[in-house]
Amino acid sequence: MKNQVPLLIFVKNRIRSNLLLHLYKNGDTSINKMARLFHASIPSATGIVNELIREGWIIETGTGPARAGRPPVLYGLNSKKYLSLIMDINRHGTQLVIFDMYNQLIVKRKVDIRLDDSPHFLELLFAETEIFLSSHHISPDKLWGIGVSMPGLINTSQGVNLTYLNLTPPGVPLVSYLRKHFNMPVCLFNDTKATTIGEHRFGFAVDKSQVLTINIDWGVGLGIIINGEVFNGASGFAGELGHIQVKPDGMLCHCGKIGCLDTITSAMALIRQAKDGITNGKATILTQIVQGDLSKLDTSHIIEAVHAGDEFSIDLLGNVGTELGKGLATAVHLFNPEVIIVGGLLAEAGPFISNPIEQAINKYCLSDFKNSLSIHISKLGAKARLLGTQAYLFEHLIAKEFS
Repeated sequence: MKNQVPLLIFVKNRIRSNLLLHLYKNGDTSINKMARLFHASIPSATGIVNELIREGWIIETGTGPARAGRPPVLYGLNSKKYLSLIMDINRHGTQLVIFDMYNQLIVKRKVDIRLDDSPHFLELLFAETEIFLSSHHISPDKLWGIGVSMPGLINTSQGVNLTYLNLTPPGVPLVSYLRKHFNMPVCLFNDTKATTIGEHRFGFAVDKSQVLTINIDWGVGLGIIINGEVFNGASGFAGELGHIQVKPDGMLCHCGKIGCLDTITSAMALIRQAKDGITNGKATILTQIVQGDLSKLDTSHIIEAVHAGDEFSIDLLGNVGTELGKGLATAVHLFNPEVIIVGGLLAEAGPFISNPIEQAINKYCLSDFKNSLSIHISKLGAKARLLGTQAYLFEHLIAKEFS
């Protein structure tokens, strides 16, 4: 009998956590549907719902359509139970975002602190976060946890970013350092994998089992979904497509290797190529857009010129897309995906980047691999990364809450 009590508690908590995850992913539902979903009796499901209402996790949200008789009462998450803080960090800026439990964006702020491998970065981040929370009257007590997405080789289970080891004192994992400072749970996640989860939960990858997401940002990252689950690899590093060698006699990459895909297809590479072309006398409206100051040239200017019909800029993006397509053709042969989702800064160019990617895949892939493959520009854009980090944090905290 003593062993049965912990088992009953375990089963009950499992149902509670699965119910909250279901409401998070699918929205409001009725007790009848809950009972069928979790193979529980109506009285058992009612008892669990009432407990979660008393604890403030869920609320009655209205009534649903009825085929006959009285409309069913619907229940959903209590969005006011907790808030979460998302830190979206990259080498060219940082976003601080507050979500409620229903993924509603409450407030966000872009702060001009750029990721560099030194303790000074975290000092700035802490100061800006304090200002952000206080200016919006958000008490730390209201926060359930913090989700951090950033580039680099991140081992999520150990809470370390091996690309940026100097952010914290020697031997101190980044997650431990953040957790101690904020005194709350912290989850650390690679930005591309966060994007992949966002697409799988809320974007074109919903209900898809075999998916690749290509994140064309300041670096090039590949997100991989196999059998409906994000593939992390042995240490969490899977998907560093940007560091496969494509030009043995090419440029030195910031990783220390020669001729990585990053050196010719990243946002940084695109800007460098544009500056080189303008310096060598290429005719383009980019010089007018930046008023002759090439130091201000950014990807947004190149995409603006592309949409204005600038031949030089269209050719630049076409070349980037072709090289990306070659790299992705290898990934298609390895993983046989049903969909590829293109996201990141350069995805804002739309078909000017996706068409050359698709053409290159058609050229370099075996035909049978292409028959069931579709390619989409992300409909979520940068929000995929935020939603993915939020989803990962929510799922981690629910599991911890009802463990």
